[in-house]
Amino acid sequence: METGIMKKIWELSGKISDKTGYQRLTSLSEKLIELYREQGRIENNPLASSRKRTLSVPAEDLKQILNQSSILVTGGLGCVGSSLVRALLEHGPAKIVVVDKVSPQESSYQLPESEQIEFRQHDILDENGLEEIFRTYRPEFVFHTAAQRNPGLAEKSILDTVKTNILGTLAVLTACEKTPSVSQCVFTSTGKASRYLTNEIYAATKKVCEMLLDDFSRNGSKIYSMVRFTHIVDNSLMDKQIMEYAKHGDFIPIHSPGKFVTAQNVNEAALLLLNALIHSEKGIARFLLVKNLEWPVESLELALYYIQEFKRKIPIIFTGNPKGYGEKFFRGQLDWKNPLELNLLINVYENRKREINRAEDIIISTLVPTSHKLLDHLISALKKVSTDQEAKTVLLKGLKDLFEDSLAHVPASQTMEILKWGLDQNHLKQDGLTPSDFGDMIPIMMRSLSETPFEKELKDAFESPC
Repeated sequence: METGIMKKIWELSGKISDKTGYQRLTSLSEKLIELYREQGRIENNPLASSRKRTLSVPAEDLKQILNQSSILVTGGLGCVGSSLVRALLEHGPAKIVVVDKVSPQESSYQLPESEQIEFRQHDILDENGLEEIFRTYRPEFVFHTAAQRNPGLAEKSILDTVKTNILGTLAVLTACEKTPSVSQCVFTSTGKASRYLTNEIYAATKKVCEMLLDDFSRNGSKIYSMVRFTHIVDNSLMDKQIMEYAKHGDFIPIHSPGKFVTAQNVNEAALLLLNALIHSEKGIARFLLVKNLEWPVESLELALYYIQEFKRKIPIIFTGNPKGYGEKFFRGQLDWKNPLELNLLINVYENRKREINRAEDIIISTLVPTSHKLLDHLISALKKVSTDQEAKTVLLKGLKDLFEDSLAHVPASQTMEILKWGLDQNHLKQDGLTPSDFGDMIPIMMRSLSETPFEKELKDAFESPC
């Protein structure tokens, strides 16, 4: 029944301006609310539990590290950055230098009043100015949270996103290397970077940034670590937009049914960054993520909850997935040997190396190594691009080359497992997918098994990859 309702909503979404179409969509949405109620899915706000979670904090260890230290936070006027600054103040630093390209008056987030905090308005793309700030304040610890985080905007402003996320990160890492006082740098990444290969700009830029951190860790003089965030509920565009439509709109537009997000709160994000100081190692960039993220939340479920909550009589419509949000989920992304331990923010190659912290609420792992030569070539090429299309072409081609090269550093047996899980015909059929929906990723993975003991098994198991 639910599938039939979804199909009818798809068919009628283009007729939302028609009176009859509007009434039918409203009726169908009411039926969905009834079904979701029966399933117990909208008794409470679907995001409520993620707002309440917290993480363990090794307070004594952190105090020993941070007491009377000098800390620099890029993007410190953002949602995560400002929360991090508050968390840092609890561990006795001598000074926290907040660097952000917007002024405090322009930001939606306020820094706490403290003599320990000093603000510098500066764009991290100004390398000379950034290095002057580092020389002036001589930070021991650097938290790099500045970024362009909107996946939809990334597809429209490709060049700016590439510059801010990749070249901006490179500028911060270079400043760290040039500043003798710096001991460690922690970078904020995204669970989207766990994808083996991606054509979405935001995910691609963050994936390259992770590679940069790992490369600097192996070849530089400082300690580098990372955290992977998922949907931050305190700064959720999805939640704000759906709530606004539910309160004041004539309907609620949803990309599509079956679009799920895992969520965490900003306090978890800040505490994860602090834990990254402890769970780090010179010579290899470890990344951390929240272990217990609970069941993902469906955007449709959230919309139906708000219609019910605000007692509105308005319909849901489906608009289709815009650029930056449309990549198909590859089942081989997850390690199905341990289904109870599945986490969307870590892929199979990384999952086999994972560790758990003492409190058992954080996963710690490392990246698959990538070629320094290929990464350096990509960065050099990105410095020369001048248009959105050029930036996209160079970025995605470079990422593809790095992915293909990285498969030489992983066991062929794992790649074979990934392909079996990801190309299981029963699951593909159920999801309405084919191998071609995953672009170049599948052919590249299959080629990596040539001249290995799995070549014959691959040919027997699968027909043409596309």
